[in-house]
Amino acid sequence: MARSSSPTLVAPRARLWPVALALAALGAAGCGRDCCTVDSEPIPVSRAPLGQGPGPGALLARAQPPGGGAPFSMVVDTASPVTILAAPATTGTLRIMQRGFDLLDGSDPAPDAARVRARFRELGLFTLPLGPVGSPTTLPGGVIGGDLLHAFSVELRFAAACSELDGGAAGPACSSVTFWRHQGATLAFLEDAGYAVLRFTLFGGGETTAQSPSDFLGLQAPVTLPPSRVVFRACAAPRVFSRAEPREACCARGDEIARASGADLSLLLATGVGPMVLSRSAWARVAALLPAPPAMTSAPLLVATWPTAIAATWATMPRYALVDGFDPPSTGDEGPCVDLGRARRIEWAEAQIAATGQSQPAVGACVQPCDTDPSESTAALNSAAYVELGGAIPVAVVHDAEPFLQALRFDIRPEGPDIDGLVGAAALGAARVELDYINDTPRAIFSCEPAASHDACYVASRCPRLPDHDHKHLCFGLPAAPAASPGFGLPATCAPSGC
Repeated sequence: MARSSSPTLVAPRARLWPVALALAALGAAGCGRDCCTVDSEPIPVSRAPLGQGPGPGALLARAQPPGGGAPFSMVVDTASPVTILAAPATTGTLRIMQRGFDLLDGSDPAPDAARVRARFRELGLFTLPLGPVGSPTTLPGGVIGGDLLHAFSVELRFAAACSELDGGAAGPACSSVTFWRHQGATLAFLEDAGYAVLRFTLFGGGETTAQSPSDFLGLQAPVTLPPSRVVFRACAAPRVFSRAEPREACCARGDEIARASGADLSLLLATGVGPMVLSRSAWARVAALLPAPPAMTSAPLLVATWPTAIAATWATMPRYALVDGFDPPSTGDEGPCVDLGRARRIEWAEAQIAATGQSQPAVGACVQPCDTDPSESTAALNSAAYVELGGAIPVAVVHDAEPFLQALRFDIRPEGPDIDGLVGAAALGAARVELDYINDTPRAIFSCEPAASHDACYVASRCPRLPDHDHKHLCFGLPAAPAASPGFGLPATCAPSGC
């Protein structure tokens, strides 16, 4: 089987967030080149408390008023459709304002002497009340939302080695945000380089009840927001996989669904939240797959853009994977757990071929019948790219009818899926991701921090079908050929599948 390598805005009451929230944003103006000056280097940021336990939570950038002034923190929140500066609650019609801010180097120990790393001017944004994030004592002065972020390709690192970031701050791991003007690499190049590219459709946006500033005739128009919310397909609590495990018994066509392990989820990316957040019904499906009932503790979930503390119970999950869904097999979209199982079986077969060390092996462990194209039984299906994260993944479980969750669902439907929850910054652990909002097909480019173990973070690029038997293997980080076998290629025949 040939393979290649590798809602509607209303005037705020206390604080505002998604109540039917198509929430408003960097307004109708967006962010053009004249408004924004960025240095395209990593900007060190800090982390809010997780909310339960000592771990790091939401991303917190350091900012100041344009040109100087008292520094304040801003939550970097991919799930917020609006960019906000904190202000007391007001009454009347909600309006966007022309405001700006500077982002500072978060690694500088003296806040008043911190270097300016990015300047944002004359943005259409909101002045609204904000609440604490993670803990009652962490009160941000603003939120950087998707309306600003979607004008860039934004790289987020959650657990980088501190020595890699400018300033070399002390600590076991540091976080950063980088604003890029573009990401020019092709999908094929990224695949061959070993990145897991998860393509997505932006959801949300639309016309709101907020008003834009008056024009020269004194006229106002409703604020229209761009879609900016990112939803991933996820497979929670799949079984452990190893290339060294015995070959899976016969997987005949149709068996791929029964053989799938894990619980299918749809998760909204929310870096302004610490843990993964799941509805009770979604968590019940995940917990049923765990070897033992998880210990649960109660603590509120605090989100800066939500007016009240959210009742939650907390637990941990051993592993989950985010799986690309833009390249479904010819059998249709069978779910992320089925796609994850297929990618693992294909990786196993590829690894066995590479391990032979032969030049043009006569017999190889080709893919299982359940992973071949129904219209061409001798050709394998494309495998999906995925990133798998392991360890004690923090999970906050909320009621299915929780208004916070329902508001987010309202803003994503009907174009998008009925989300099961959110994936927060702490749940991304040792992964690093570039959110390429400005590509023709928006995409998340995942890799792992260099020091991360395989169990903590693993990425597998999409493995597409090769056009002929002269091409060499580059998928799953496998070598194109052993050093002593420059002609190493695909096997002529397959070992029996046992079917």
